[in-house]
Amino acid sequence: MLKKMIILAFLVTHPLAAHKVGLCIVATGKYIQFVPPLLTSARKHFCKNQHVTYFVFTDGQLQDNGNDVVVLPWNRLGWPYDTMMRFLAYYNNFEHLQTMDYIFACDADLLFVDDVGDEILSDLVASQSPGYIGKRGTYEERRSSTAYVAPYEGTLYFAGGLYGGTTAQVYALLHEVLTHISEDLKNNIIAVWHDESHLNRYFIDHKPTLILPREYLARPWDSPQRLMILVKDHDAFRQ
Repeated sequence: MLKKMIILAFLVTHPLAAHKVGLCIVATGKYIQFVPPLLTSARKHFCKNQHVTYFVFTDGQLQDNGNDVVVLPWNRLGWPYDTMMRFLAYYNNFEHLQTMDYIFACDADLLFVDDVGDEILSDLVASQSPGYIGKRGTYEERRSSTAYVAPYEGTLYFAGGLYGGTTAQVYALLHEVLTHISEDLKNNIIAVWHDESHLNRYFIDHKPTLILPREYLARPWDSPQRLMILVKDHDAFRQ
């Protein structure tokens, strides 16, 4: 009986089927200052039963050189391309990501304040935008854009701050979204909310297998919270 209890305790604390999970963070310009506290909070709360690697795409210097961090060079492109072309950062560096079982992408200006664990490991994961819970949201309304969402489409509005899934699903997402962005740019079109607009179009066409509630991407005044959005001067960080 004692032997069985020891084995059970070991399995609980040392999962045999741990997955490799990648968390992608683009932090160019002034955004690099958010990364150290984000990494500290993630190590405490993010997928603690899994083998996590943090992929930081930046043009700056990161003081955190832990064995779980991979720094990949990525230049500032100017607003709004810094946010919209994060898809390209991941896609162009997919050779580094393809060894992961799951890949997630999150904004740099976030903090993990409670556990975000195995419950988020699903094929295609989306997060509801905290400002549009129970509301339609601000989809792209121009038919000329590949991100266009018709009035009869869209029941949930998703945020660009946290999404992911299996490596295969994320690769498919990146490929399709970048194809649409490229087509828009050829026609001198930038979707109203850039990467988020294209992400919402994708999630309408490809239903997420898991939709995370507001606590997984919460504002400071929201409760409960697992992953908190930090308040900042957006214009100052875009300069």
